[in-house]
Amino acid sequence: MLQNAAVVTRRAGTAGTRTNRVALTRTVASALACALASTAALIAVPVASAGAATGPPTLKLDGPKKPGLLDKMTAAGTLPDATAGDTVTVTVEASGRTLEKQQVDAGKEKFSFPFVVDACCNYQVTAASGGQTAPARRFTVSAPKHLRKRRLARLYNESLVDQGYYIGHMSSHVGLGTRLATLAFRKVNHMGRSMSYRPVIFRKLLMGRGAFEPRFDDGHHVEADLSRQVMALVEGDKPVATFHISSGTSATPTVRGNFHFYMKQPGYNAKRMYYSVYFIGGYATHGYNPVPNYPASHGCLRNPIPFSRYIYSWIRIGDPMHVYG
Repeated sequence: MLQNAAVVTRRAGTAGTRTNRVALTRTVASALACALASTAALIAVPVASAGAATGPPTLKLDGPKKPGLLDKMTAAGTLPDATAGDTVTVTVEASGRTLEKQQVDAGKEKFSFPFVVDACCNYQVTAASGGQTAPARRFTVSAPKHLRKRRLARLYNESLVDQGYYIGHMSSHVGLGTRLATLAFRKVNHMGRSMSYRPVIFRKLLMGRGAFEPRFDDGHHVEADLSRQVMALVEGDKPVATFHISSGTSATPTVRGNFHFYMKQPGYNAKRMYYSVYFIGGYATHGYNPVPNYPASHGCLRNPIPFSRYIYSWIRIGDPMHVYG
């Protein structure tokens, strides 16, 4: 009896073990099936985000039919089926330069981006989203024939400063500082040496062109190009302020070479030199009247008296001075 009971117990235990194994196998199989189903669902369902929109954006330009400088324009359009978080990238270019590039909200299927026409000359505006781009919108802007409008005069002054020409006090009119800066621009760009405005000058400025190009990357320094009769205050390799100057005549030429400023002399001296900064011997850059369009000094570099104190203050003792041309 005891022996039979033991056998029954062992059989019962074996049967229980088999039942547990079967249950475990079924549980694992069920879990795997769920995991596979979840994976399949994840693969089948695309990631939902700002990409809910379908189709390319549309684009139009609101503003004058023939835009001019300082006109206000708006790039506007739609993004079909857009939802919260969707954006359109609006890019405004002019003659190959990117002026604006902004992500604009399009969550309600519409977008708009205002901008001011302040560059030249061939504008192109685009709108893109989700790898799709609307047909570009284009227009052309011309430089004005004159600067009678104050807003245009101010933009011209700002454009001169942006290209490293010194005008003194910023204003909305064409003053002596503007004319002297125009003369310096003309000299740098091998144009006729006068103070007269021409649309071609404004066009170059609005395209980000026409700046003095330094030959040296020498920290806080000064460069004078005698061939063009200009001088530039330079930070690294960027012109900070460029001036019209007059150097020494053929009988009393200006010394060429690489020097360092060693002495400052404020006010007028006995030779009527105004706010002088010396770079070797008796050679200096200083204010004087007149400063003609040709070499006329006894060897120094004459600069316009209205700008002399600024130049004097900007230069530091020990700064490099490079004279060439």
